[in-house]
Amino acid sequence: MKKVIGIVSEGPTDHMVLKAAIDRITGEENRYLSLQPEPDMMGRFGNGWKGVWRWCKETASIKMLMQEVQPAIDAIVIQMDGDVIRKEKEAHCLCKSTACEDKGKVFPLYCEKVKDEKCPVELPCESHENGIKGRVDHGVSILTAAMGEADMTHISIVIPCDSTDAWVVAAYDDIDDVESLVDPWKNIIAKKKHYHGIRVRDKKNTYTYKSFSEKVVDQWSAVKEKCSTAMLFEQEVKRILMDDSED
Repeated sequence: MKKVIGIVSEGPTDHMVLKAAIDRITGEENRYLSLQPEPDMMGRFGNGWKGVWRWCKETASIKMLMQEVQPAIDAIVIQMDGDVIRKEKEAHCLCKSTACEDKGKVFPLYCEKVKDEKCPVELPCESHENGIKGRVDHGVSILTAAMGEADMTHISIVIPCDSTDAWVVAAYDDIDDVESLVDPWKNIIAKKKHYHGIRVRDKKNTYTYKSFSEKVVDQWSAVKEKCSTAMLFEQEVKRILMDDSED
């Protein structure tokens, strides 16, 4: 049965990959609402990973949102890339190893110390694992904490590592430890003018990503084998949308 799914993502290309994968997993062409970023990319939260984090922090009642939007939302998928945990100091503001007089007093994205390059956070952070699992767990924890007491029954957080671009690379190439690649868009996909016969530019666009998302769906089994985050995503989709399905 088709579902109405709200997607909170870093940008439109991530949105394309997520909805294509969800349709593949559920076997249905579901209906999707872009909750973040907003279609014109000029919403009050902005775009990118900061927009995702702000959305989680400032959306007063996610449960009420799901009920009030028409048609009512059956489930919400929230995506933030794992590279945020790898390289962004704000993501480690509240970690145990961070000593700062403003810790816990100012929401990390609104702290002036990062802008003034006075942030005491040191990377890689020593408070948690720094491998794929560590990035995923930490990414989920900071977004969950931002939402407060949100009921997660029909909400899933996905942290592709290093990004959803890794899922694209996994669909096309036989590369070991694809999730450990740093910036797969820059260093693999857009390194040359063409990627497996597809014309690419430095900046991502939805036209190119349409082909990429189709390939990810076509090679979904291979993507899951190479990317633990894709496998975890499938399990989460089944949890929030397919209660009677086996993992």
